[in-house]
Amino acid sequence: MDNQNLIDNEQGGPLVEESLLLGLAVVTVSIVIAVILQATGWAQDVITGLLQLLQDSWNNLTQLFSMP
Repeated sequence: MDNQNLIDNEQGGPLVEESLLLGLAVVTVSIVIAVILQATGWAQDVITGLLQLLQDSWNNLTQLFSMP
């Protein structure tokens, strides 16, 4: 088989193209899921911090008014 016949052979072209597109789709979906999980984790950390700050403030306020 000479080089020209090898270059002109396009039988595997569509299969390779579909495989590359499927691989690209899997990578893209994985990146989107990772970004969403990181963003929700960050938001959860912020809300937890705010709730802890409110709890600490409330405890300090009740301690101030409940002096023996």
